[in-house]
Amino acid sequence: MPLDVSRVSDEERLKQLGYQQTLSRSMSGRANFGVSFTIISILSGCMTLYGYGMNTGGPAVIMWGWLFVGLMTLFVGLSMAEVCSSYPTSAGLYFWAHRMAPSRTAAAWAWFTGWFNALGQIAVTAGVDFGAASFLNALLDLQFGFTATPGHTITLFGIILVLHGVLNTFGVRIVAFLNEVSIWWHILGVVVICGALVLVPDHHRSTGFVFGEFVNNTGFSSSTYVVLIGLLMAQYTFTGYDASAHMTEETIDASTAGPKGIVRSILVSLAAGFILLFGFRSCCLSGLDDGVFAGRA
Repeated sequence: MPLDVSRVSDEERLKQLGYQQTLSRSMSGRANFGVSFTIISILSGCMTLYGYGMNTGGPAVIMWGWLFVGLMTLFVGLSMAEVCSSYPTSAGLYFWAHRMAPSRTAAAWAWFTGWFNALGQIAVTAGVDFGAASFLNALLDLQFGFTATPGHTITLFGIILVLHGVLNTFGVRIVAFLNEVSIWWHILGVVVICGALVLVPDHHRSTGFVFGEFVNNTGFSSSTYVVLIGLLMAQYTFTGYDASAHMTEETIDASTAGPKGIVRSILVSLAAGFILLFGFRSCCLSGLDDGVFAGRA
């Protein structure tokens, strides 16, 4: 049964759960939110798979799919936030599975949950860092002639992975600071990008086009299947919000800050991502549009 956490300190709560405080508890609630918000990362998630989304459903699936997936993710996040408020531990999901599963199978549930979560974290880190390497290689190619080849991209990918490892080695304070910077980077980035898309193009798409234009350049005849795979753009982006739970042992007032971090990261990402995608689809990007809509089935 969940314990009453309203009148106990963070350290006392951990003692109730069976172990001593060992990590440095210096992360604020805003920084905790920033961890999940950064991992969701609407700028990297939406932009990395934007071309994919344009070919698997186009504007209609991008816009409505973002709202649908975001709402479903919010339901999951609300459930996770409730559990996190009772079990604010760095172990996160696999600790919850152990405590909430029947005692006879608790260890098995915790083992599978922990390993699936670990594999997911590895895959997400690899995916995000590879996307960063691809964009960086393109920038270096344009600015300094560092050709965008597979070998160069993999080299940059390895450097970024090592850099992440080094940064995390120096403690939670650096990570917390970077995540707080990331909050404003994402919000200001959306404002700057959408502002440029509103002011610079001479023509803009109609609302009917943005929310109603369906594109199928997949080769599959089933529209239902195309819509389902088109949702992957939003599903790929809405991941990692459980990070707020994993950081609770390092967060002040963890039993409330952790749950709030989970829910707020989803809500803010849902709103900001919708504005970003609407801005992209409402402007006329002739180079991309011509390539996509010329192949429309």
